[in-house]
Amino acid sequence: MPAMKFFVSCAKGLEYLLADELVALGAVRATATIAGANAEGSLADAQRAVLWSRLASRVLWPLAEFDCPDEQALYEGATALPWHQHLGEGDTVAVDAHVSGTAITHARFAAQRVKDAVVDVFRAQGLERPSVDVDAPDLRLNLSLRKGRATVSVDLGGGPLHRRGWRAEQREAPLKENLAAAVLLRGGWPALYAAEGGALLDPMCGSGTLLIEGALMAADVAPGLGRMQAALPATDTGDDARGGSLAAPPPPTRWTGFDAAAWAALVAEARGRAQAGMAALRPVFHGSDLARQSIDAAVAHARAAGLEQSLAFAV
Repeated sequence: MPAMKFFVSCAKGLEYLLADELVALGAVRATATIAGANAEGSLADAQRAVLWSRLASRVLWPLAEFDCPDEQALYEGATALPWHQHLGEGDTVAVDAHVSGTAITHARFAAQRVKDAVVDVFRAQGLERPSVDVDAPDLRLNLSLRKGRATVSVDLGGGPLHRRGWRAEQREAPLKENLAAAVLLRGGWPALYAAEGGALLDPMCGSGTLLIEGALMAADVAPGLGRMQAALPATDTGDDARGGSLAAPPPPTRWTGFDAAAWAALVAEARGRAQAGMAALRPVFHGSDLARQSIDAAVAHARAAGLEQSLAFAV
């Protein structure tokens, strides 16, 4: 199968780091652009980025690109897609839209028109129409409308990838996990830990994001493992997904084009690496903060991440 182009978004300022990371993860090539990187590779490469990228915000796999001078062209372009081949009857869908230019200026309206197109294609086929679930849809779509061109893509991760699954509460202005990863990568932390026996100190640690991210990087834990663990039903029991023996959770999207077998193999490999890495992790992570509330949150987060024995916190 020839290489395909896909887009991986990130926070502004992380683009070159992200492009290097995507190549290291197997992409044929990756080029930094505004707030992301244009990558080339297979669907498996894109799925690997969903599981392993520490810097990405979204991984978008394009379904169609077409001229879009106005609202009618957007609707007609979206209805031209065989949506019944991408989504099952009764499944749920959500559309995120990003628009620029003068033709269509309201992102919510543009998202609604794409959703209308999906529903109308199902109705025309005599099939049960999909419903909308903005929080946890079976298929999350992304519309990008720039300079009169529309691109409709599948969000392969099903949502924001900066989340790692361990954060219990949203404190004031928390450091996002992918930004913490960028700080650590810029500082050369992985090499300091692996080759030079380094330790990590954060004297103003807040709720522990930088230290937890650093520990998970040192333990070779894929960022996507924690997200999957957090998405499991509360009744599910078993060991922690960062290396445990839980049954494989469902893929992050129910898009019919998603390679579930390749995803299961990626997850199995990641669990093996995480189990070995967590077992060998050295307790060289130290954090302090003036606020007792912050330290309490950091301790709780470390416990949720399976790192309680490796991180030391103090007021």
